[in-house]
Amino acid sequence: MSLKRFFKINIPFFVLFSSIVILFGEENDVLVVTHFSKVLGKEKTFRIYIPDKQKPNELFPILYVLHGAYCDSSAWIEQTKIEELAEDYRMILVFPDGEQFGWYVDSPYEKDSQYEAYIIKELIPLIDNKFPTIAKREGRSIMGASMGGHGAITLAEKHPDLFCSVSSFFGILKLTNHPDKWNISEKLGTYEENRKLWEENSAYEQAEKFKGKDIKIFFDCGKDDTETGAIFDNRAFDQRLTELSIPHIWKEKEGGHNAEFLNQNLKEHLDFHWNIMKRARNNIKLETLNPKH
Repeated sequence: MSLKRFFKINIPFFVLFSSIVILFGEENDVLVVTHFSKVLGKEKTFRIYIPDKQKPNELFPILYVLHGAYCDSSAWIEQTKIEELAEDYRMILVFPDGEQFGWYVDSPYEKDSQYEAYIIKELIPLIDNKFPTIAKREGRSIMGASMGGHGAITLAEKHPDLFCSVSSFFGILKLTNHPDKWNISEKLGTYEENRKLWEENSAYEQAEKFKGKDIKIFFDCGKDDTETGAIFDNRAFDQRLTELSIPHIWKEKEGGHNAEFLNQNLKEHLDFHWNIMKRARNNIKLETLNPKH
């Protein structure tokens, strides 16, 4: 998006250049924003896509998109066709930075690695305050891949009051299956000494938190995703949700743990969230026209 188009969005100029949010740059149609995080005690950068041709007073549903390990907030833009597909939907996409091995958890060992609190307590309120979002549960969804799939599912489990839908691509959904991998122990301590903390941050062990919450759940994984163990995590998560009688959509597909799998299945995930959140968008229009209802 051009800067000219961006400033047509209903966001005051002084807000963008305040001490809270600073315009950093742009990548095609994705705005790159940096801000100082009080939660993390350092500057953080996130990417945000805002639909073109905004109508007066138009508000958008919002989808948070979490990256995987070894990546940052640019990964989805650089490695997938999400920016191209986003043009087909009237929703905002936010790409937070969870660091290479932040795991979207609050670490008791590293003060600058509080990524659950960062997203839930700081980033979501900031986005709702500065951008034209539908700042309601029914207008907010979350998805992610691999480490980000873990993050999306666990954040939705812990905070079902904030999200109406969640999805995961080849998520690492049972942390307790991976005690010696991907620097998880740096955030949570060793599994042997901190089993309770690992379980409190593992999608599989926290699945019961979805009971009675009316949150739509979708996750998929490739049959060849055996080296990471993601396929085994996802099968186990499906079985656990089934045991708990929690409605969900699970699809085991062809493919592995790579960008090709993401691109092949990305539209299905975007459709999933959009079909749920567009109801909120329509309801907002009705509220605007008929405030008494």
